[in-house]
Amino acid sequence: MLVSFLLDIDYDAVMLVSHRREFIYTKTFKTASTSVEVYFEPFCLPAGELPQVGNRDEYVTETGIVGYRGKNPQGTKKWFNHMPAALIKEQIGEEIWDSYFKFCAIRNPFEKLVSGFAAFDRNTEKRGLNNLKTGLKFVPYDGFVLMESSISGDSPIERFRNWIRNGGEIIDRDKYLIDEKICMDYFIRYEDLENGIKQVCEEVNVEFLPGLIRSLKSGIRDCSVPIKDYYDQETRKIVEKKYRFELEFFGYDFSDFTSPE
Repeated sequence: MLVSFLLDIDYDAVMLVSHRREFIYTKTFKTASTSVEVYFEPFCLPAGELPQVGNRDEYVTETGIVGYRGKNPQGTKKWFNHMPAALIKEQIGEEIWDSYFKFCAIRNPFEKLVSGFAAFDRNTEKRGLNNLKTGLKFVPYDGFVLMESSISGDSPIERFRNWIRNGGEIIDRDKYLIDEKICMDYFIRYEDLENGIKQVCEEVNVEFLPGLIRSLKSGIRDCSVPIKDYYDQETRKIVEKKYRFELEFFGYDFSDFTSPE
């Protein structure tokens, strides 16, 4: 019953804390983090209780914490999605933070940027703003925010390049860095999702059931266009400079892309 229920649920991923299995999960952007949450949220709930569908309030019990699912006005919720690691540590306490297994998901920045922009670009088009493509950044707590600079273009590639040139970015290092130091015990790689989830299951002593791994929020980008084609020399250099830490620390490069999402 739990398997079929989870396969039908619609999520917007949030941070998780499990006291039952002693783990902490921080939510990064465009990294299959929703799929990871679907798998591990049940271990943050009382035994036998099923996750709630869609937006929900923050949920705190003796067995764990599920952050607020939905857009969170700053300061109104204690536990929420896209919550920085430092704030989780501050609120959960140093003893629990240090003793629990901490993990999150990561992805090649070049690919992550294209995926994130495609989602925004599609939503903008649905709102009838085809001729006014607004720049955006990812910021702590709120995710996408509009910038003053307008971005025009007749194709997704042109609009994407203009977005990058105008400062568009997805920066979520605060989910795995505290005081500029790595604070996670393990990183699930987007390109090796199943093995990553399997490894976390072994670490927190839960059964690995690959049938529970869902492919969520896919089909947004036109996958007939290769990731590399979105970049020209200028935008590639911008990303290489801005994401030098991720590229060097996680070993990604411009040719290391997954199959189409």
